[in-house]
Amino acid sequence: MESNSDSTTENRRRVGLIYDERMCRHFTPDGEGHPENPNRILAIWNKLQSAGILQRCVVLSAKEAEDEYIAAVHTKNHIDLIKNISSKKFDSRRERIAAKYNSIYFNEGSSEAAYLAAGSVLEVAEKVAKGVLDSAFAIIRPPGHHAEENEPMGFCLHNNVAVATSLLLNKRELGINKILIVDWDVHHGNGTQKMFWNDPRVLFFSVHRYEFGRFYPAGDDGSHIKIGEGPGAGYNINVPWENGWCGDADYLAVWDHVLIPIAKDFSPDIVIISAGFDAAVGDPLGGCCVTPYGYSMMLKKLMKFAQGKIVMALEGGYNLASLANSVLACVEVLLEDKPLVGSSEADPFESTWRVIEAVREELSPFWPILKDELPRKLIIRQAPPIQISTSDSDVENDNGTHIVSEDLEKAIQDVVQPFSELRVGVNSNDDVNAIYAPWRSELSNTDVWYATFGSNMCKSRFLCYIEGGQVEGMRKPCAGSLDKSPPKEILWKTFSHRLFFGRDQTKTWGPGGVAFLHPESNSQDKAYLCLYRITLEQFNDVLVQENISSFDTSSPVFDLTDLDSAMKKRYISLEVLKRGWYHNVVYMGNENGIPILTMTCTLSDVESFKSGKFPLCAPAKEYASTLVGGLVGGKLLSEDEAMAYILEASTKPL
Repeated sequence: MESNSDSTTENRRRVGLIYDERMCRHFTPDGEGHPENPNRILAIWNKLQSAGILQRCVVLSAKEAEDEYIAAVHTKNHIDLIKNISSKKFDSRRERIAAKYNSIYFNEGSSEAAYLAAGSVLEVAEKVAKGVLDSAFAIIRPPGHHAEENEPMGFCLHNNVAVATSLLLNKRELGINKILIVDWDVHHGNGTQKMFWNDPRVLFFSVHRYEFGRFYPAGDDGSHIKIGEGPGAGYNINVPWENGWCGDADYLAVWDHVLIPIAKDFSPDIVIISAGFDAAVGDPLGGCCVTPYGYSMMLKKLMKFAQGKIVMALEGGYNLASLANSVLACVEVLLEDKPLVGSSEADPFESTWRVIEAVREELSPFWPILKDELPRKLIIRQAPPIQISTSDSDVENDNGTHIVSEDLEKAIQDVVQPFSELRVGVNSNDDVNAIYAPWRSELSNTDVWYATFGSNMCKSRFLCYIEGGQVEGMRKPCAGSLDKSPPKEILWKTFSHRLFFGRDQTKTWGPGGVAFLHPESNSQDKAYLCLYRITLEQFNDVLVQENISSFDTSSPVFDLTDLDSAMKKRYISLEVLKRGWYHNVVYMGNENGIPILTMTCTLSDVESFKSGKFPLCAPAKEYASTLVGGLVGGKLLSEDEAMAYILEASTKPL
């Protein structure tokens, strides 16, 4: 079936979209949580529908790939495994078999989904090659670029892009002699690389987080010195990031100084993109910062080749919002009926220039255009050193001094676990990436009131902890919660606790003190607090962002047992977050039967403030303005009253 409801614009580019809900039947046994799940393609499809994209495209129906095409890149044993794994005869063994592979699960819908995914890319690739379509996007799962000749791997069953590439090269009547594969998934496309290692007809380009072989899929396959062999030498290009946090500027620098010059010399007949979006902002596995605008710019630069004959096949991408928005941006570029809106003024990291220069040096014997040195005016433009946002609470060591930035970086990297730990099989709950750990679904069913007394009284500031991002005055963005649902209710209450300001600097707000609430109540004190009704899962994520630290994320930092303990004892100090400033969770009563919790310092910290071991300090202007904005926005106080409240709290002795 083909459909294109708008036939009035003859000059419009014919962009194909292929999607099939049957690919949603592939999910984990018993429905355990997992990053590679049916919601990924559903989110994309719903986004394109709501944006009116379907009416501007040619919508195609998927059909399963035939074995003869899969056999061009996979062994018979591999084909037999994927074809039969969903049959009833494997019911009792399916999970044991999956456990033998790296980051793989199977269920009753896996075989069909894998064949539909490969068949979808075959279908659109052939139509683009014939000129029936100008370009296309295959919205598919499971992904493919990790799947090797005889082994499924890394959520991937069939190597969808490799299957389509082989078809185009082997069908001589299509006239496709040279293919550029661009893999911008955050993980190295190890499977695709190996399948065309010796083939000069395929220029394989992968830009990926590598970290000297420590990042998934690990090992040295993703190194820049892996350039192909024999006739394929020089036709395999790896751009391996040394660190996370790479964004638009880093990727576009690689495009301009590595990929685009080589692609011009190669002059492909068609471009196939392994379109993973796990380098996108907010992705829980990628840890990079590419925006939808960044993806659209990368794609627009590739549209100059092969008369715009581009086939995009979905690979990774696990933040549903970033994934859907990035795909929408790319389809808009393929359509070419709207101007590209946006800008990117940031500079690449110093490490990015170092990687680019190493890649150019390695490949220059094969691509003379790379022999020239990069202009010095380029390489001296570099982003500031990587810094990790810790919100209002800086992590500190046992003597109260700040941990250096390298330790903070280590702490955040420990939270973003490597892809290689995602093994899903028998008794897999302990091994699934902790971001999707079972505790999340359990704690998502319990609501709490999170009572805020500092900058979080301002709703837009608090939403940084839920949705991610930053507001005016903040120097660093927040990562956000996994569940980005807004608070169910908001209300204001006064409590008999003392508000005061301590410390002399934070990474989020710069010089100046931040708010603390005395854990003990006192009838002579009065503090205004804004209460947000959120889930206990979200409260855990806020706790982590307020007290960034390295801990085992396979379990929550504050569970139902801790909640019960806090309600009985009035407060509980969380050992796992002890180096943060706000690790003391205080129970402040209940509202409509729902417990009210806040997070602040411990009683021993209060004594340290009193003794002068920890400094008392008035808040900085930006921080104070945010507090005043929250109080006024909550219609609790006038601006003058709010300023007087903050002034008294910051000057009255403890």
